[in-house]
Amino acid sequence: MKLNYLQLINVKKKTSDFKAVDLRNFIDAKFYEVTDLKKDINDPYVRSERSCRRDLKKWGAKFEKNSQRPYFEGHERDDVVNNRNMFINYFLSRENHYYTLTDDETPSWISPTRRPCILMCHDESTFRSAEVSAKRWVMNENSGLFSKDRGRSYMVSDFLVQHPSGPFFSLNDTEWKEAIKKYPTLDQINDVEYVERSVTASINIGTDYYFDNNTILEQFERLYQMLEFKKEFQNHDIEIIVDNARTHTAKSYSLNDF
Repeated sequence: MKLNYLQLINVKKKTSDFKAVDLRNFIDAKFYEVTDLKKDINDPYVRSERSCRRDLKKWGAKFEKNSQRPYFEGHERDDVVNNRNMFINYFLSRENHYYTLTDDETPSWISPTRRPCILMCHDESTFRSAEVSAKRWVMNENSGLFSKDRGRSYMVSDFLVQHPSGPFFSLNDTEWKEAIKKYPTLDQINDVEYVERSVTASINIGTDYYFDNNTILEQFERLYQMLEFKKEFQNHDIEIIVDNARTHTAKSYSLNDF
Protein backbone atom coordinates (compact mmCIF):
# COMPACT_ATOMS: atom_id res chain seq x y z
CA MET A 1 0.00 0.00 0.00
CA LYS A 2 1.42 3.37 -1.00
CA LEU A 3 0.48 6.28 1.26
CA ASN A 4 1.05 9.88 0.25
CA TYR A 5 2.18 11.84 3.30
CA LEU A 6 1.46 15.05 1.37
CA GLN A 7 -2.23 14.43 2.08
CA LEU A 8 -1.44 15.06 5.71
CA ILE A 9 0.82 18.01 4.92
CA ASN A 10 -1.94 19.62 2.86
CA VAL A 11 -4.23 19.46 5.86
CA LYS A 12 -1.60 20.90 8.18
CA LYS A 13 0.33 23.26 5.91
CA LYS A 14 -1.27 26.43 7.23
CA THR A 15 0.23 25.77 10.66
CA SER A 16 3.77 25.24 11.86
CA ASP A 17 3.14 22.42 14.33
CA PHE A 18 3.46 19.34 12.09
CA LYS A 19 5.40 16.55 13.82
CA ALA A 20 6.67 13.11 12.87
CA VAL A 21 4.11 11.67 15.27
CA ASP A 22 1.37 13.20 13.08
CA LEU A 23 2.70 11.24 10.12
CA ARG A 24 2.86 8.09 12.25
CA ASN A 25 -0.77 8.50 13.31
CA PHE A 26 -1.85 9.35 9.78
CA ILE A 27 -0.23 6.23 8.31
CA ASP A 28 -1.70 4.06 11.05
CA ALA A 29 -5.22 5.41 10.58
CA LYS A 30 -5.03 5.14 6.78
CA PHE A 31 -3.74 1.57 6.96
CA TYR A 32 -6.73 0.36 8.94
CA GLU A 33 -9.08 2.46 6.83
CA VAL A 34 -7.79 0.99 3.55
CA THR A 35 -7.48 -2.61 4.76
CA ASP A 36 -10.78 -2.47 6.67
CA LEU A 37 -9.07 -4.14 9.63
CA LYS A 38 -9.80 -3.40 13.26
CA LYS A 39 -6.88 -2.17 15.35
CA ASP A 40 -6.41 -3.81 18.72
CA ILE A 41 -5.36 -1.57 21.58
CA ASN A 42 -2.15 -3.61 21.98
CA ASP A 43 -1.21 -3.55 18.29
CA PRO A 44 1.95 -1.56 17.50
CA TYR A 45 1.88 1.30 15.03
CA VAL A 46 2.22 0.29 11.38
CA ARG A 47 5.24 2.60 11.16
CA SER A 48 7.10 3.97 14.17
CA GLU A 49 7.72 7.64 14.84
CA ARG A 50 11.45 7.06 14.41
CA SER A 51 10.88 5.49 10.98
CA CYS A 52 8.64 8.41 10.01
CA ARG A 53 11.45 10.84 10.84
CA ARG A 54 13.74 8.91 8.49
CA ASP A 55 11.02 8.95 5.82
CA LEU A 56 10.62 12.71 6.09
CA LYS A 57 14.37 13.26 5.70
CA LYS A 58 14.46 10.84 2.75
CA TRP A 59 11.69 12.86 1.08
CA GLY A 60 13.74 16.04 1.46
CA ALA A 61 12.20 17.50 4.60
CA LYS A 62 14.41 19.33 7.11
CA PHE A 63 13.88 19.72 10.83
CA GLU A 64 14.86 23.35 11.36
CA LYS A 65 14.61 26.07 13.96
CA ASN A 66 11.30 27.91 14.05
CA SER A 67 11.44 31.30 12.35
CA GLN A 68 9.21 33.99 10.88
CA ARG A 69 10.30 33.10 7.34
CA PRO A 70 6.84 32.37 5.82
CA TYR A 71 5.67 35.84 6.79
CA PHE A 72 8.22 37.43 4.46
CA GLU A 73 7.80 35.17 1.44
CA GLY A 74 6.62 37.03 -1.67
CA HIS A 75 7.44 40.50 -0.36
CA GLU A 76 9.63 41.26 -3.39
CA ARG A 77 6.93 40.44 -5.93
CA ASP A 78 6.43 43.35 -8.37
CA ASP A 79 2.85 44.16 -7.34
CA VAL A 80 3.79 44.03 -3.65
CA VAL A 81 6.77 46.34 -4.18
CA ASN A 82 4.62 48.82 -6.14
CA ASN A 83 1.93 48.88 -3.46
CA ARG A 84 4.55 49.28 -0.75
CA ASN A 85 6.13 52.23 -2.56
CA MET A 86 2.74 53.90 -3.02
CA PHE A 87 2.01 53.41 0.67
CA ILE A 88 5.34 54.88 1.80
CA ASN A 89 5.28 57.78 -0.66
CA TYR A 90 1.83 58.82 0.51
CA PHE A 91 3.07 59.43 4.04
CA LEU A 92 6.35 60.99 2.93
CA SER A 93 4.43 63.50 0.82
CA ARG A 94 2.34 64.43 3.88
CA GLU A 95 5.17 64.57 6.40
CA ASN A 96 4.39 68.18 7.37
CA HIS A 97 0.87 67.19 8.43
CA TYR A 98 1.99 64.73 11.13
CA TYR A 99 3.47 64.97 14.58
CA THR A 100 7.03 63.67 14.38
CA LEU A 101 9.99 63.21 16.72
CA THR A 102 13.51 64.56 16.63
CA ASP A 103 16.19 61.97 15.96
CA ASP A 104 18.50 62.43 18.93
CA GLU A 105 19.22 61.00 22.38
CA THR A 106 16.28 62.82 23.97
CA PRO A 107 13.55 62.88 21.29
CA SER A 108 11.05 65.71 21.44
CA TRP A 109 7.84 66.26 19.51
CA ILE A 110 7.75 68.37 16.34
CA SER A 111 4.33 69.88 15.64
CA PRO A 112 2.85 69.87 12.12
CA THR A 113 3.40 72.94 9.97
CA ARG A 114 0.32 72.25 7.83
CA ARG A 115 -3.21 71.14 8.77
CA PRO A 116 -2.52 68.72 11.65
CA CYS A 117 -3.23 65.05 11.21
CA ILE A 118 -2.93 62.39 13.90
CA LEU A 119 -1.66 59.04 12.71
CA MET A 120 -2.97 55.96 14.52
CA CYS A 121 -1.74 52.41 13.92
CA HIS A 122 -3.76 49.32 14.77
CA ASP A 123 -2.30 45.88 15.32
CA GLU A 124 -2.58 42.78 17.50
CA SER A 125 0.12 40.95 19.44
CA THR A 126 0.01 37.45 20.87
CA PHE A 127 2.05 36.65 23.96
CA ARG A 128 2.69 32.93 24.23
CA SER A 129 3.26 30.61 27.15
CA ALA A 130 6.33 28.91 25.60
CA GLU A 131 4.19 26.14 24.11
CA VAL A 132 5.46 26.62 20.56
CA SER A 133 7.94 24.02 19.36
CA ALA A 134 11.52 25.27 18.98
CA LYS A 135 11.84 23.43 15.64
CA ARG A 136 9.59 22.36 12.78
CA TRP A 137 9.64 20.34 9.59
CA VAL A 138 10.29 22.29 6.37
CA MET A 139 9.61 20.70 2.98
CA ASN A 140 11.02 22.14 -0.26
CA GLU A 141 11.96 25.33 1.63
CA ASN A 142 8.29 25.87 2.48
CA SER A 143 7.21 26.19 6.09
CA GLY A 144 3.77 26.65 7.58
CA LEU A 145 2.26 29.70 9.22
CA PHE A 146 1.92 29.93 12.97
CA SER A 147 -1.50 29.10 14.36
CA LYS A 148 -2.17 31.96 16.76
CA ASP A 149 -4.99 30.24 18.59
CA ARG A 150 -3.05 27.14 19.71
CA GLY A 151 -2.05 26.75 23.33
CA ARG A 152 -2.38 29.20 26.17
CA SER A 153 -1.71 32.71 24.97
CA TYR A 154 -2.70 36.28 25.74
CA MET A 155 -3.73 38.42 22.79
CA VAL A 156 -3.80 42.23 22.81
CA SER A 157 -5.34 44.50 20.17
CA ASP A 158 -4.51 48.20 20.38
CA PHE A 159 -3.95 51.54 18.65
CA LEU A 160 -0.62 53.34 18.73
CA VAL A 161 -1.00 57.12 18.55
CA GLN A 162 1.57 59.39 16.90
CA HIS A 163 0.80 62.34 19.14
CA PRO A 164 2.21 63.79 22.39
CA SER A 165 -0.81 62.33 24.24
CA GLY A 166 0.23 58.80 23.20
CA PRO A 167 1.57 56.22 22.91
CA PHE A 168 -1.89 54.60 23.29
CA PHE A 169 -5.35 56.08 22.91
CA SER A 170 -7.33 56.82 26.07
CA LEU A 171 -9.63 59.43 27.60
CA ASN A 172 -9.17 61.30 30.86
CA ASP A 173 -11.82 61.05 33.61
CA THR A 174 -13.81 64.06 32.43
CA GLU A 175 -13.80 62.96 28.79
CA TRP A 176 -14.77 59.41 29.79
CA LYS A 177 -17.80 60.58 31.80
CA GLU A 178 -19.01 62.58 28.81
CA ALA A 179 -18.48 59.60 26.50
CA ILE A 180 -20.41 57.04 28.58
CA LYS A 181 -23.22 59.55 29.07
CA LYS A 182 -23.78 59.57 25.31
CA TYR A 183 -22.72 55.95 24.69
CA PRO A 184 -23.59 53.89 27.82
CA THR A 185 -22.48 50.66 26.13
CA LEU A 186 -18.86 51.82 26.44
CA ASP A 187 -19.03 51.05 30.14
CA GLN A 188 -20.68 47.65 29.80
CA ILE A 189 -18.82 44.41 30.49
CA ASN A 190 -18.53 42.08 27.50
CA ASP A 191 -16.45 39.13 26.32
CA VAL A 192 -13.47 41.34 25.48
CA GLU A 193 -11.54 42.93 28.33
CA TYR A 194 -10.75 46.64 27.86
CA VAL A 195 -8.30 48.74 29.83
CA GLU A 196 -10.31 51.42 31.63
CA ARG A 197 -11.11 54.51 29.51
CA SER A 198 -9.27 53.10 26.50
CA VAL A 199 -9.64 50.93 23.40
CA THR A 200 -6.89 48.54 24.49
CA ALA A 201 -8.52 45.11 24.17
CA SER A 202 -7.31 41.70 25.31
CA ILE A 203 -8.45 38.08 25.48
CA ASN A 204 -7.02 34.80 26.71
CA ILE A 205 -6.66 32.53 23.68
CA GLY A 206 -7.55 28.96 24.51
CA THR A 207 -10.16 30.00 27.08
CA ASP A 208 -11.84 32.90 25.31
CA TYR A 209 -12.64 33.18 21.62
CA TYR A 210 -10.22 34.54 19.04
CA PHE A 211 -10.14 38.15 17.79
CA ASP A 212 -12.31 37.74 14.70
CA ASN A 213 -13.55 40.38 12.26
CA ASN A 214 -16.64 41.21 14.31
CA THR A 215 -14.56 41.74 17.44
CA ILE A 216 -12.18 44.08 15.64
CA LEU A 217 -15.09 46.02 14.12
CA GLU A 218 -16.58 46.43 17.60
CA GLN A 219 -13.23 47.74 18.81
CA PHE A 220 -13.16 50.28 15.98
CA GLU A 221 -16.72 51.33 16.80
CA ARG A 222 -15.61 51.90 20.39
CA LEU A 223 -12.72 54.04 19.12
CA TYR A 224 -14.98 56.15 16.89
CA GLN A 225 -17.40 56.76 19.75
CA MET A 226 -14.59 57.89 22.04
CA LEU A 227 -12.71 60.03 19.50
CA GLU A 228 -15.22 62.88 19.56
CA PHE A 229 -14.56 63.41 23.28
CA LYS A 230 -10.75 63.54 23.02
CA LYS A 231 -10.12 67.27 23.48
CA GLU A 232 -6.52 67.13 22.22
CA PHE A 233 -7.70 65.63 18.93
CA GLN A 234 -10.17 68.38 18.08
CA ASN A 235 -9.51 70.29 14.84
CA HIS A 236 -7.29 67.44 13.65
CA ASP A 237 -7.65 64.99 10.81
CA ILE A 238 -7.34 61.34 11.84
CA GLU A 239 -5.69 58.63 9.73
CA ILE A 240 -5.61 55.02 10.84
CA ILE A 241 -3.24 52.38 9.49
CA VAL A 242 -4.89 48.99 9.87
CA ASP A 243 -3.04 45.72 10.15
CA ASN A 244 -3.49 43.75 6.92
CA ALA A 245 -2.76 40.13 6.03
CA ARG A 246 -0.49 41.24 3.17
CA THR A 247 1.91 42.75 5.69
CA HIS A 248 2.37 39.27 7.17
CA THR A 249 2.81 37.24 4.02
CA ALA A 250 2.55 37.94 0.32
CA LYS A 251 3.09 34.33 -0.68
CA SER A 252 0.54 33.03 -3.18
CA TYR A 253 -1.80 30.41 -1.74
CA SER A 254 -4.61 28.47 -3.31
CA LEU A 255 -7.90 28.04 -1.47
CA ASN A 256 -7.48 24.33 -2.15
CA ASP A 257 -4.44 24.36 0.17
CA PHE A 258 -6.62 24.95 3.21
